[in-house]
Amino acid sequence: MFSNAGAITVLGTGNGATTGAPANPYPSGISVSGLTGTIGKLVVRLNQFSHTWPQDVDVLLVGPGGQKMQILSDIGSGNDAFNVNLVLDDAAADHIAGSGSVVSGTYKPSSHGAGADPYPSPAPAGPHNIAGPVGTATFTSVFGGTDPNGTWNLYVVDDASGDVGSFGAGWSLEISTFSNLCEGLSEPTYTVNQPTCAIPTGIITVTAPVQPGYTYSIGSGFQNDPVFNNVAPGTYQLIVRNASNQDSPPATVVVNPQPTTPQIPGPVVGEDNVCAYIGTSTQLTYSVPQDPEATSYNWIVPPTVTLVSGQGTNSITVTVNSNFLSSANRMFRVTATSACGTSAERLHWLLAQLPTTPAAIQASSTNVCPSIGSGVPITYTIPKVAAAQSYIWTAQNGTTIVSHPNGSGPNDTTISVVFLAGFSTSAITVQAVNDCGVSGIRSLTVTRTNPGTPSLISGPTNVCAHINPGGTAANYTVPQHSAVSTYTWTVPAGSTGLTGQGSNNILFTYPAGFTSGSVSVIASNGCGSSLPRTLQVTRLNPGSAGPIDVIQTGLCPNRTFTYTVASMPSNASSINWTVPVGGSILSGQGSTSITVSYSIDAIAGQVTATPQNNCGNGSTRTVEVKLPACPPGFSGTGAKGNQTASENLSVQLYPNPSHSRVNMMVTSQQMNMQVTARILDLQGRELKRMVLMPQQLISFGDNLKPGTYMIEVLQGNQRQVQKLIRL
Repeated sequence: MFSNAGAITVLGTGNGATTGAPANPYPSGISVSGLTGTIGKLVVRLNQFSHTWPQDVDVLLVGPGGQKMQILSDIGSGNDAFNVNLVLDDAAADHIAGSGSVVSGTYKPSSHGAGADPYPSPAPAGPHNIAGPVGTATFTSVFGGTDPNGTWNLYVVDDASGDVGSFGAGWSLEISTFSNLCEGLSEPTYTVNQPTCAIPTGIITVTAPVQPGYTYSIGSGFQNDPVFNNVAPGTYQLIVRNASNQDSPPATVVVNPQPTTPQIPGPVVGEDNVCAYIGTSTQLTYSVPQDPEATSYNWIVPPTVTLVSGQGTNSITVTVNSNFLSSANRMFRVTATSACGTSAERLHWLLAQLPTTPAAIQASSTNVCPSIGSGVPITYTIPKVAAAQSYIWTAQNGTTIVSHPNGSGPNDTTISVVFLAGFSTSAITVQAVNDCGVSGIRSLTVTRTNPGTPSLISGPTNVCAHINPGGTAANYTVPQHSAVSTYTWTVPAGSTGLTGQGSNNILFTYPAGFTSGSVSVIASNGCGSSLPRTLQVTRLNPGSAGPIDVIQTGLCPNRTFTYTVASMPSNASSINWTVPVGGSILSGQGSTSITVSYSIDAIAGQVTATPQNNCGNGSTRTVEVKLPACPPGFSGTGAKGNQTASENLSVQLYPNPSHSRVNMMVTSQQMNMQVTARILDLQGRELKRMVLMPQQLISFGDNLKPGTYMIEVLQGNQRQVQKLIRL
């Protein structure tokens, strides 16, 4: 055998069919010398192969004469390989698989995948001889009959990126030439002393060929002694080397694992509840999983059970005697035995069990009313009962139709019930049954209950806005209750446009001339009808408007006032306002507040507010209006002719606002012309007239009441007006 034990590191940087990533070293070489004759048989060993994606690895073997053969490619798919020892031999039974895990063993040279794999220089260029199953090349067809002496090179590449690996202990060549084949060095024979309960290792003894000068190997070097002691469990390749340094074909030797005391047997599999078999001749089978360490099993059964067959094995047959229920001992015991000892006992109890009372019945709906008389079924379900073989369901006779969707027997845990019109409050019941007896009764009361009186009706009680002609539809509603299927409404005779009958919300319009009456509603479902809920309705004329508040918002010559009532009168939908001659409603007609503009002339009359709705009018509220004509200065004419505001005339008033007297000074470019000042109220009435000179300071206002005043200052055709607020 010729070897290179140096590790070959497989790098994962290739990219498929275009390049292969060379391993390190590349190539890995073995020098062969001293052999005579030509190659008759070649075996290649790839030692401690590991890779996270074995399918990426391709291996090319090149002989001393340039012979080249791809001996390994695309094996094992993507399953990790770890420390796998591969022996490639034409005489092996099969190739390494192209999928699944790669395990240690002897295989034919193995190439999978279509097309030639790339081997970068210095590997020889293709085409290469390809091993099966893709190709047809064998070691014999490529290297047979050639000179074995010289350098053999192994080129390893990884043809995809990402995954890495190695041949951790390198590789070896076993070469048999026609010269040593003629000498007849045959595959060795051997004996194995396998490990025992007390000794964990084995002994391999070579029985032939055994000659002086021969050496022997099981994979870790050659020794002179044909006996290998303390061999750990595993698979070995036994080779004999003669004095001419020629090797025999390898023999595969297996050292078995050390035998041990069996583990406690696994769970006993078989019928647990034996009620149906007590006192019968029916044979029941009970078994435990077979332990590879066990050579026999010992079963102990209760005295009321007869063991028919199977003692000593992992499976027995028994019959249950008629007195089974009289004995408290209902337990099986089983142990496993080997040459190393006996396991602990596995215990298994037989049962003769009455079924328990079923758990609570679950209904698909707890409200039976929608189903009564409608043909819509309700399902009732229980969990399976341990040891039950069947179930007994009951429902009210004559008023229900019961079906069993899962059929009879142990799966009859659900029923479907159709309730007829005559159904009354009663119970659904169920019992579990087996050969030992009947369980207690589980029941669920199904109650037929009429719906309750609907909640309060929401909607208008004053119907004025909803009376024909011209009225809008009135909207009445009650909260929807989940147990109610229909609402029946009763409305006053002569009403029109009724919509929503049957629901919890209706719309309609009252007849012309309607005065009073009621709206009522009844709730119904499959169980019956409720008492009526009633709402009294009537027509109500509007109430009186509240006092009218007046605020002046504009002065002469553009006098404006607002007239307001505090709120819309009861039952009124609008307010109709009127104003005196000379007044004009600018905005707000129909609402609680209007804005009125008055001319500059004297105004006398009333502002009126009359509440209205579709039924009639309420009492009218009035307020007197008496306004003098706007003063000439405000109206734009006067005794002194046209006057205009001037930037040459200015007035200082202070303090303003004021609690007491006010100081006034007039500044003018005409210092020698007297100035006339007038105090006016908001109606334009003159309260006081004063004459002064420019730059003269005067004080006034002791007798002014709190309010707003206008101060008009005139000098020739120049005019200024300022507002004065008295607090």
